[in-house]
Amino acid sequence: MNDVYELVGIRGVSFTGSDGKQVEGTNLYLTYEDDYIDGVGTEKVFVTSKRFNSLSFVPEIGARCRLMYNKYGKIADIVPV
Repeated sequence: MNDVYELVGIRGVSFTGSDGKQVEGTNLYLTYEDDYIDGVGTEKVFVTSKRFNSLSFVPEIGARCRLMYNKYGKIADIVPV
């Protein structure tokens, strides 16, 4: 799988987590090219509001980017391509 994504959608979300706490964040909808897929692959990732506000690059629709993950498998940053 290629690690370059194109942002095709953004949706703000708010829900109650399994621990009963309110969670605020953003779902990012992305596409990517993959030799094993006819067409393009799709991915949805969640970024908390706190993390989203601290990103070094906030992509707009149509932007190409790379997703950087921390050791816990959560989005740490997004970088432009």
